[in-house]
Amino acid sequence: MNVKELRMSRILNPKSGRSVIIPVDHGIVMGNVEGLEDPIMVLKQLINIGIDGTLLSPGIGKISLDLFASKDAPGRILTADIPLLSTVPGGSGEVVGHEIIADVEFALRYNFDIVKVLLPWGEREHVQMESVKVVSELANECDRWNVPIMVEPVLWGEAIPKEKRNDPKIIEHASRMALEIGADILKIPYTGDKAEFKDLVSDLKVPVFILGGPKMDNVEGVLKVAKESVEAGAKGIVFGRNVWQNPKMKDLVGALKAIVHDNAEISNTMNDFHLLR
Repeated sequence: MNVKELRMSRILNPKSGRSVIIPVDHGIVMGNVEGLEDPIMVLKQLINIGIDGTLLSPGIGKISLDLFASKDAPGRILTADIPLLSTVPGGSGEVVGHEIIADVEFALRYNFDIVKVLLPWGEREHVQMESVKVVSELANECDRWNVPIMVEPVLWGEAIPKEKRNDPKIIEHASRMALEIGADILKIPYTGDKAEFKDLVSDLKVPVFILGGPKMDNVEGVLKVAKESVEAGAKGIVFGRNVWQNPKMKDLVGALKAIVHDNAEISNTMNDFHLLR
């Protein structure tokens, strides 16, 4: 096991080799987002539930260090960049600029295991190249320090029509290009077809984690994405809003752990964790 693999192993469950990661880094782009008004309180709850890993902004990473002091604490992934969506705090829109806000030295100084960066597509040309530069330079820096880099390609820009933003072919292209730029780990959407997604995961050759995206309409849909994606070969899930915006967060995380680590069936899991309406 090389140094990068050792660091990567810190976010994986030792028995299943998979991971339930619950990020709390949304405030860096979205501001005081609902459900995450007190990220330290949410972190404490998630650690007590027994998640495998989390994503943290530099600021929350610094003030939450004591929560991760125990030997069995979750792995920590640093969100190292900000693709600014508006010049108004909490606003949204097209990416107006993309910058690194914490380097690999910061990640090592604060004992992070992995560095994560976004790779938005469909943006205006100068912003698009800015994002490519951000990812490529950070990937090179991670290589110098033997720190794994997780790249999250997202289809945000207006050049990609909204009806095309879940297009499996575009997701495949975006994932492949992120790999080519230097990703050690990919965080991507589930495309919805288990057989096609299995082929994609196999072709990519690096660990693939599934992002949760916007809040889904029902818990069953959340569990279905988790189950089908890990059955297709994904290493785990990275679900944020669909978890901590749910009033039954503890039960939902328990259900996700059962599915990801124990291959539990959705109907049984929903019953066992009191998630049936």
